[in-house]
Amino acid sequence: MNGRAKIALSMVIWGSVGIFARFSGLSGLGVAFIRVALGATVLWLPSLRPVAVSRLKTVFLKNWKALLALGISLAFNWVFLFTAFNYTTIANAVLVYYLAPIIATLVSWRFLGESLTRKRALLIAVAFLGFILIASDQEFSLKSRDFIGVLLALVAAFFYALIPNFGRFLRKINGKDLTLLQLTLAAIFLLPFVAVNGLSKPTWWAAAALVLVHTVFALYLYMEGLKEVEVNEAALLSYLDPLSAIVYAFIIFGEIPSMRTAVGGALILLASALDAMNKARGP
Repeated sequence: MNGRAKIALSMVIWGSVGIFARFSGLSGLGVAFIRVALGATVLWLPSLRPVAVSRLKTVFLKNWKALLALGISLAFNWVFLFTAFNYTTIANAVLVYYLAPIIATLVSWRFLGESLTRKRALLIAVAFLGFILIASDQEFSLKSRDFIGVLLALVAAFFYALIPNFGRFLRKINGKDLTLLQLTLAAIFLLPFVAVNGLSKPTWWAAAALVLVHTVFALYLYMEGLKEVEVNEAALLSYLDPLSAIVYAFIIFGEIPSMRTAVGGALILLASALDAMNKARGP
């Protein structure tokens, strides 16, 4: 698969993460910790050979600042997102959460010096308009759990936006090594919080899917794909995540998207498709 296909597939997989998080029966902190801790364990098992350990140590020492920032961003991102799922609907949490691609694009333009052509800016604006249409269909109250969930999802969006930008400093690292180190650092960071709060007993089949499919496999695909595309393009492709999440929520929980949501989703898909076509044609 090329970079675009890898990112697109990872996003479609991540679209179902809220479904499995609810089925797991865990708190937001619990879901985040199990994902990073067990995901890291799965990847460490075939990497315990002295040569592999030495290589990973060297990679960490050369890139520890960016790796640490990446791991902490991932940890906070998942804690706040999965907590949001416990306060509000999957649609509300995911839609607010996907302000992140817009934030990521703006960060990459402002701080990494990446180009932002008029055509790409227009497509981002179209995608953002689609998000506005979807988000404007939600109702929030200061006394509502839904509103608290939206605030949590907004914080998660900020940390998610940092991940692809930090990842740009780690392009030379093998995707498997990067995923392993990222999950390990996130697990170490969350361990003290788990020690204080504890974990409830999970539904193991859902927890296993969150670890093996949504964490190890999807994160590996995403990090590999990010090496081949710009942050701007990854931001557009990431809109497949919230759109698929809405579809999954409709199929599993019977959440029926409104007309405004359908129109907003169509705009998001249109922007992503046009950007992919422009990339395929070249400059």
